[in-house]
Amino acid sequence: MKIMNKQPCCAIKLKSSLKMRRKAMTKNSDFLIQQKKPWANNHNTIWLATTATLNRNIEKFKFPIKLSSEQKKQIISLVSHDLLQSNQITDPVLIRSEELGPLEKEFLVEHFLSEEGYQQAHGGEAFIVEASGEFLLALNVKDHMQFTWIDCQGEIEQIWTRLVKLESALGKVVTYAFSPNFGFLTTDPSQCGTALTVTVLIQPSALIQTGEINEIIARLGNETLTITSLQGNPNEIIGDLIAIRNRYTLGVTEENVIASLRSFVTKLIVEESTARMHLHQQKNAEVMDRVSRAFGVLVHSYKLEAIEALNAISLLKLGADLGWLTGITIDKLNELFFSCRRAHLLFQYGDEKIPQEEIPHKRAEFVHQALKNATLTI
Repeated sequence: MKIMNKQPCCAIKLKSSLKMRRKAMTKNSDFLIQQKKPWANNHNTIWLATTATLNRNIEKFKFPIKLSSEQKKQIISLVSHDLLQSNQITDPVLIRSEELGPLEKEFLVEHFLSEEGYQQAHGGEAFIVEASGEFLLALNVKDHMQFTWIDCQGEIEQIWTRLVKLESALGKVVTYAFSPNFGFLTTDPSQCGTALTVTVLIQPSALIQTGEINEIIARLGNETLTITSLQGNPNEIIGDLIAIRNRYTLGVTEENVIASLRSFVTKLIVEESTARMHLHQQKNAEVMDRVSRAFGVLVHSYKLEAIEALNAISLLKLGADLGWLTGITIDKLNELFFSCRRAHLLFQYGDEKIPQEEIPHKRAEFVHQALKNATLTI
């Protein structure tokens, strides 16, 4: 009698499920990498990006941490049904968290300059993204909905207007959790009220390199704002990048938040522009040396770690603005700054399986190619 080696039914179903998941992950990877990059045409020498994040919860549901898997699915279905048909965003796509691999989640964090880590996002959570690469809606990750819009043209007011239109349209379909005393209710009590966080990312490289930044910030002081690095540590600024965001969401209006940020950032940019003019006129030897060394590191290194690359690129960008570097434009340096981060780098190579120890070399190769026509003129 011939014995057939049959696989258990559950094993066959598991293999089928894994195969479908891998297929979905490949499709999602393709969509993410094909998104437009908001920073691709950013010619701004100082203002790098702005993100606006709006948190909302649906009145009839508990906060995500208290929801069952079935209730989370209901929220995803309810919100996505309306949003995927919206004409206010470009070709939106729903991606469930279980369809995303770790690298794709890391890509989303990098792309939207997010403080939130999406690595822990699992079943019952989802994302809506769209082709322009400017909009992200996270579902059930922290709150029921977290709207995020990214802009690289310094248009705070415009991205707020877009968010309001989208949030208002969705508010006709669902009722948001709202209290007359505490405003919009959120999982984190400190974000109640407007539930709006606007972050402006700027590179005041001249003030940082000359050691004037702390004095200037203290002089311009604004207690309604918090100033830190992108990573949240004010003592570790990477790539000369500082994040300026509203400190309060309760007891203020959205218009107050935006006006306060606009005023402070404008004043800081004036100070930075003045510092750059002085550097150019005085030909500061120390800063010129740092720019020269950064150029050498980027052009000749066999391996480049991410932080090392970001620090050097920001110096090169300063040098280009001061006329010390030719052969590459500010917008290309801005693009390089974003593109050399780990997930974006691996996506561009089209190989997420590159061993961790080989990534620094791949980053160096990528940077070499980007700077092949650049020339130091100091």
